[in-house]
Amino acid sequence: MDDFFINSIKTLEQFSPEMLLIFGFLTCIICTLLSFRYFGALGLVCYSVLAVTVANMQVLKLGIFSYAQEPIALGTVVFTTLFTTSDLITEHYGAALAKKTIYLTFSMQIFVILSMLFVIAHPEPGHHKSAVQLGIETLFTPSLRLLIASLIAFIISQHIDISIFSALKKRHGKNLLWLRGNVSSLISGLFDTFVFSILAWIVFAPSPLPISTVLIGFIGFSQCLRVFVSILSTPLLYISYRLKPHDL
Repeated sequence: MDDFFINSIKTLEQFSPEMLLIFGFLTCIICTLLSFRYFGALGLVCYSVLAVTVANMQVLKLGIFSYAQEPIALGTVVFTTLFTTSDLITEHYGAALAKKTIYLTFSMQIFVILSMLFVIAHPEPGHHKSAVQLGIETLFTPSLRLLIASLIAFIISQHIDISIFSALKKRHGKNLLWLRGNVSSLISGLFDTFVFSILAWIVFAPSPLPISTVLIGFIGFSQCLRVFVSILSTPLLYISYRLKPHDL
């Protein structure tokens, strides 16, 4: 039993990077649906908070894909599902709750970092750092410039997503759900990728990367992946009407 996760990882390593990406996407969709079905708005808010925490850890690892010449930071799939979650909250519970979710998520990320700093600073027995200590430091002591860039991009892009989605819903009513879902997610996702990449790799970077590298290697490929995930997430918006709990 103790080797369950190690054996599972070895099994998953036999799959292609693209299949692992699909597995991750399906996991996000299933968790979103279950959270919404059984916990309503509360489930979607909790998913948003946890998803940002998970994605901020995943983004530390670069992955290779057959369709991209440059490595791509993982976590893009989870980050993209956050926009779908915001759309679900806005569609069923209104823009006010969606905006509150943004600030709750932001606050919880600050809490996670601060609380883990105290744990990391706590002394260990012996004179050498353990593997656990080194792993925790890697995950929870991010570069300050990356943290600031990520939080700024998150707040800006989420507000854009909610504003566009709300405006289109006000204009079209319940019609064209697919249109407002994709338009809001794709535009806000582009802002998220662009703002983060420019701030993290050019503005705040001690050794700025060439603008061409950032535009193609970081923004271009990541945005292509966002488009793919956003389109595949569209049925989730329609399924949500069948799953919406009426007693929550």
